[in-house]
Amino acid sequence: MAIVTVAHHSGGVLPALARDLAHQNLVPAHWIVVDNSPRSSPVEPRLLQPEGGPSLSVQMLGGEEGDGFGAGCNRALSWLEAQGWGGWVWLLNPDTALPQGNELQHLVDRLVARDPRSLVGTAVEDGSGGLEASGGWFTPGLRFRSHRLDIRSTNGEQPLCVDWLSGCSLVLQPTAHHPSARFDPAFPLYYEDMDLCLRLARQGAPVVWLPQPRITHRRGQGSGSRSPRRWRLSTVSYLRFLQRHCPSWVVWLRGLRLLAVNILRFPLQPRRSRAVLAGALEAWRHGEPVGGEP
Repeated sequence: MAIVTVAHHSGGVLPALARDLAHQNLVPAHWIVVDNSPRSSPVEPRLLQPEGGPSLSVQMLGGEEGDGFGAGCNRALSWLEAQGWGGWVWLLNPDTALPQGNELQHLVDRLVARDPRSLVGTAVEDGSGGLEASGGWFTPGLRFRSHRLDIRSTNGEQPLCVDWLSGCSLVLQPTAHHPSARFDPAFPLYYEDMDLCLRLARQGAPVVWLPQPRITHRRGQGSGSRSPRRWRLSTVSYLRFLQRHCPSWVVWLRGLRLLAVNILRFPLQPRRSRAVLAGALEAWRHGEPVGGEP
């Protein structure tokens, strides 16, 4: 198993993840860390080798400042493919924890009988032991992502077939797809994981959520940051997702609501409003045809 982690201002959380990976009873074959803040907050390589523990096979890749999750993952997946890696890849956020020490072995065991084209997500707990919405079902209406996994929708220890999975903990075998699976650069920040699941599912890939193993997400300690650039890019991704996967009436209604909210917000938050409106203009100019493939 290879693990890919995309870091953006993640120096505070990476050492803990490194310790968890080093103390797994099955150590990953590769851990690829992509640094998407090489100028503003570069990852220090020493953070990736825990003191007094087993050494990890770590490959640091320099990303572009402010790149999104999808771009970072694509960089790592291309590196792995160039090395001849054809196995499973676990995309794992920098602010996640594997506290039991056997999560990787458990996951590998659960993948043995899986279709290699599968997209597989794991249960993700929040800091209080509750279940995060790490997957769900897609409906092309106004509330297109409202039907999310929660404790009521899980079925004991049985896997669930879903429509989308969170990139926080997502497993795939890129070379099992033709062409090799990659995130679409049309989604520079957010929605790239949902788009990948929906696209590959239309090509016959199973999308499956596993109740075990469970990882922990350290909420509030992640790698995200807010800036005009990120507001702009997240708006581009949001509108392009609507354009590609939702009917035209949803695109227009949600787009008009976005514009109205940010015009009203402008006097109090001008930087944010300007960034969002710039992102909307970019998405409409160069995005998908309105009412794209459902």
